[in-house]
Amino acid sequence: IVSPDSRRDSRGVPYEFWTSDAGGNPLPVTIHTWLEHFNMQKPHSFEKATAPVDAENWISHMEKIFDVMGYFKKLFFLQFFPRAEQERLKREYHSIRQTNTETSTEFMQHFLRLAFFLGAAAGTEEEQAKNF
Repeated sequence: IVSPDSRRDSRGVPYEFWTSDAGGNPLPVTIHTWLEHFNMQKPHSFEKATAPVDAENWISHMEKIFDVMGYFKKLFFLQFFPRAEQERLKREYHSIRQTNTETSTEFMQHFLRLAFFLGAAAGTEEEQAKNF
């Protein structure tokens, strides 16, 4: 028998990540629910490795959990960081220019903030340097 806590969809995402209210709307996500979901994955603690394979197995276990939690991050961003805002920041990133009243430090902070929100869409470090 499969317990409800271990059921997953075809991508390996636990079904509890897809919970919704009676109207079918996604429930709000908080750091507390994130931690609850993380702990539901029963992460192993790492104390020592008697052989290299022990460390490799632990890393593999943690990577699997973080892969699942990556889906959570996507859901979180979709709920709290709407696509329209993502697109606005993307346009701003690609057209960013330092203003006359902005110091180099302020411009760099603004640039890095936009790059952070865009993640991989901001490009490689080399591509980011070209935009800077």
